Amino acid sequence: MTLTPNEQVYFQRIRQHVTMLYDYLSGHAAPIDDDTEAWFEFIAAIRNIQGNISNDQSFLATILAKRYLMKRFNLVDFDTAEKAQGAPGLDIDVIVDGTIRIVGEIKTTVPYGKNDLGSAQRREFKKDFMKLNAATAHYKFFFVTSSRTFEVVKQRYAGEIPNVELILLIDL
Repeated sequence: MTLTPNEQVYFQRIRQHVTMLYDYLSGHAAPIDDDTEAWFEFIAAIRNIQGNISNDQSFLATILAKRYLMKRFNLVDFDTAEKAQGAPGLDIDVIVDGTIRIVGEIKTTVPYGKNDLGSAQRREFKKDFMKLNAATAHYKFFFVTSSRTFEVVKQRYAGEIPNVELILLIDL
């Protein structure tokens, strides 16, 4: 699978963040005492370098979902970077051959509880379930990146998304 030009730009930005983080950590030892100010500055620098790493992880999960869909449906390339990570709407919304609509939501969430989502997680999942259920599409997918999340959704929430396929993209 080849990345589109937009996807390559996003991927390069992720590489830059990782390289900058590596360089910073290689050149700056963590404070060794309880100097709160030093610890704050150290963590703040790491956070600044990382940017919104959750969006980076979501983008990479979207690429995994794209790879899955391209293989399953023998799709020609589509650009997952057209929609900004965190923007409203479905994470994946593709029209194939001008007639077949494929939609999907992607979660990189790991359940807060041992056997269930936390309340805020549950609220976000239910929003995604509503989007999928409201969509008119030939194929609907709920992609996850954690086997624990997969099991929780399968056991506790599958009834809320009856016409949606639950797919484990990668086992974290």
